[in-house]
Amino acid sequence: MNMHTVVGQKWEESEKGWGTRPDGHSIHLSEQHRQQYIKEYWDRMPNAVPDEYSRPCTNPYPIDIDEETYQKLILKGGNLRY
Repeated sequence: MNMHTVVGQKWEESEKGWGTRPDGHSIHLSEQHRQQYIKEYWDRMPNAVPDEYSRPCTNPYPIDIDEETYQKLILKGGNLRY
């Protein structure tokens, strides 16, 4: 089986009055893809803190994915969120 190492990022959701909880993960072709994905995410946020939002948590980490997932990642421009 052909495996590819990419960059993983865990996310958490913050909701006013409820606190935080895990909110999935994203995978990225490279660290540059990850940084751009996060920048574009924050650029879409309003200036005021919303009642509910997601944010990256933990440090990025290497993750091995199979060929099928790797091809999906390429088709999606180098970023996938789960």
